[in-house]
This record gives sequence, C-alpha cells and structure tokens, in this order.
Amino acid sequence: MASSPFSAAELAYLEAHRNDSRLTELQWVYSVPIVASMISTGLRLWAKQYGGTGITLDDYLIILATMCLVGQCTIGLGFGIPYGMGRHVTAVSPHDQMLVRKGDYVFSHFYDLALVNVKLGILAFYYRVFVYPVFRRIVLALAALVLAWGVGITITLLLVCRPLSAYWDSRVAGECLHIVTFTYFTNVFNLASDIIIFLLPVPMIWHLQLQTKKKLMLSLIFCLGLATCVISSIRLTIILGRSNPDFTWYYVPLGAYSVFEPLGGVLCTNLPIIWHMVRKRNARLGSLPDSKSPNTNSTIGSHRQHLAIALGLVTRDRTRNDSPHITARDPVSPGPGEWHRLDDLETQKPDPNVWTTVEKIDSGVSKDGPSEVPLKPGTKKTVWNVRK
Repeated sequence: MASSPFSAAELAYLEAHRNDSRLTELQWVYSVPIVASMISTGLRLWAKQYGGTGITLDDYLIILATMCLVGQCTIGLGFGIPYGMGRHVTAVSPHDQMLVRKGDYVFSHFYDLALVNVKLGILAFYYRVFVYPVFRRIVLALAALVLAWGVGITITLLLVCRPLSAYWDSRVAGECLHIVTFTYFTNVFNLASDIIIFLLPVPMIWHLQLQTKKKLMLSLIFCLGLATCVISSIRLTIILGRSNPDFTWYYVPLGAYSVFEPLGGVLCTNLPIIWHMVRKRNARLGSLPDSKSPNTNSTIGSHRQHLAIALGLVTRDRTRNDSPHITARDPVSPGPGEWHRLDDLETQKPDPNVWTTVEKIDSGVSKDGPSEVPLKPGTKKTVWNVRK
C-alpha cells in the first residue's frame, strides 16, 4: 500500500474539512475575466472602426490574447469545478484528480499563449504609435525576446514528461522535469519583462510638447499595466507551493492569479485605444482638444505630431494626407464630416449660386453686379457679398 503524502495531523484536518468547498469563488474567478476581456476588446475594435483607422497587427494580437484568456477560463469552468477543483483532494476520486491535472496542463498552455500575445500586442502598439527609430529598434528586440520566451516555454511544456501522460496520471511511470523550478524561472522573466514594457513609453511621452496634465494622464494610462506586475509578484510567491499534494484545493488561488494576470494586460492595452475614441468623438462634437493653440502644429515635430494624432490629442484633415494642419469646423457650412484647414477659411470664395455682389458708391446709389464704370475722383465704393 502506497504511503500517504500527508501526515497524521494533516489527514485529520482534511477529514474534518472534507465538505469545504470554494466553488462559488471559482465561478466568479473564471466568469468575470470572460466578460471583462470580451467587452473591452469589443470596445477596442469598435473604437478602431469608429476612428476609421482599421484593424492593425496589435489588434489581432490582442484578439488572440482574449481568445486564449477565454480558453483558460473555459477550461477552469469545464474541467475544474465539475471534477473536484475547489475541494480537498481527499474528497476527490482518483479519476477526477486525473481530469483536474489534464485540465491544468491545457490551462497552462492557454496561460502562456495569452501572456505572449498580450506582450506582443503592446509592443506592436508601441511600434505603430512611436516612430522614433531607436525606440522602434528597442521594441523589435523586446518582441524577439518575448517570442523566444514563448516558444521556449511551449516546447518545455510539451516535453515536461516522458511519456506525457505521466504528467496527469500518477499510475504511469515516467520521468518529469522539476515543474516548480521551471515555473519559477518563467515567472521571474515574465515579471521583469512586464516592468520594462509598461515603463518603456513614459520617457517618450514626457518629451512631447504637451501640457503637464496631459503628460500625466498618458503616463498613468500606460503605467496601469504595472498592476499586472503586482499580480505576477503575488503569483510568484505561491509558485513554490505548487507541489502541495492537496492540489485540488491549492489550485484555486493559483488559477485566479493566472487568469487575472493576462486580463490586466488586455485591459491596460485596450484602455488607450478606447480613450482615443472618446477624445475623437468629443472633437467631432466640437470640443476639439488644443483648438485654442494655433501654433501647436509648428511646435510639435513630425515624430511627436504622429504620436499626438495617433492618441487623439490633435486631429488632421483626412482629405489632405500630406497636410499636417490642425483642423476645425467650417463656420460657414457646418455639415457633418466637413472639415477644413484653418488657413483655407480665409481663401474660400463664395458660391455664385448662393451669393451676389452689391456695390455702394458714396452717392448713395447701389446696384447689383460689379461696376465697369471708372470712379470719379473723390468718390468711394463699398462692396458686400450677400445671399440671393
């Protein structure tokens, strides 16, 4: 008879708490991320279509990350709760324990893929928004490192045991890697890369010639991702207990941190896009940011202007792709979607079908149409454009 992994005192405690359950906690843990990630990613895609910028590479990567996160939660709901996860292992049958471990194996793949896609999605967003060559080279180097890390952990999980079934079936004899050491290493890299990625754009933002309030707002939006670093740190502290024999009970906090970590990344990368949409909508309603600063265009360089336009700090005339001028509503023809450059307003000519010319000579006589008779010395002519 195989010896028990629990001491006599531990067995007595497990037996006394045999009916304890964390099922309600698990249902919330795996349901909330599904709703939150799908809503935020849906708003992101709507914002991109609303702004007319189209779907780009960073959007596809965040969509993949959202799908992987939903996959994580689905595995937790489908292979965790029905088979004893959230209960003490002594109250779970050996067959159900095996199914929980199988679910954990698939769950781990979804977790790793979700993190990789979130990181790559954020870096692709940086590459699209910030056009400084040195910054873009740093982004590409980080993306290559993250991609190599993702491939490495995926291959390691595929080869974690020989045969692979030994990972979830204790009756199968086989050799397995020390999973705690592997998980600890991957989480250290994950935490370090998160800190670097989320702090990377802050120096770029503070080089923009914007109001300090806007710099602080942008920095706060980008640094919200540091909240995921806190989750990564907490998750790292419980990794060393992964080999706890009461795994069906212990997997609950580990699973919670494993879904909220990629959820935090998805939310923080969707937020700037949604914020940009809100600012653009306000601009279209007439509350154009920076419209009181006509010299903004001349003070922001081409790199800074690209970032400002991408984040919705200023707008530009879409009908003039080569024109960087800030746009404003046409006060003469304020129809929806009609935008003109500020310097064009002074050169616009009246429509002859709508406007007519009226002249008045100092004699007090007025007539329609331009005068062809030369004025006498000492006389003065005044011209108005009026509607017909």
